[in-house]
Amino acid sequence: MYDHQTESLWLQVKNAAVTGPMTGSTLTVLPSTLTTWKKWRKAHPDTVVLSENTGYNRDYSRDPYADYYESRRSIFGFARRILQGHEAKGLVAGIQLEDSSMAYPMDMLRERQKIVERIDGKTVTLALNPETNRLSIKDDTGADIPFIITYWFVWKNIHSQSGRYKADTSAP
Repeated sequence: MYDHQTESLWLQVKNAAVTGPMTGSTLTVLPSTLTTWKKWRKAHPDTVVLSENTGYNRDYSRDPYADYYESRRSIFGFARRILQGHEAKGLVAGIQLEDSSMAYPMDMLRERQKIVERIDGKTVTLALNPETNRLSIKDDTGADIPFIITYWFVWKNIHSQSGRYKADTSAP
């Protein structure tokens, strides 16, 4: 994200400004949901949408990045180098705790819908609602843990020490 007022560049996956006068300042992570319009509309039927009449000649009925999402290729060469053995463009939910960061593959969350594990002495519970695609991540006190959904190669490049959740094969 680029801040026109201060001319600072913000790296969303770090929640911080990385250039300009705001360098080192952090952002507060707000809850979000990565879902389809159909699921959103079902859960929130009174949603109001901005008009497509923006004054720009653009086809809003198609996603200009659809080919990139579907492709296994990345435009970044380092993705192949640092992520051997994993799907670099797989979406993950990334969390940062006090001493640890962890990534949870979204495909696995969609399949299991709930993951519970211990990190840094805390119980972390991830629950994905299949009706809405809403992901909730909470600690053992019930407090929300901020997260970001991004490509695995992006998360791992920024959080180089991050773990990646592996399913316990003995679990249901």
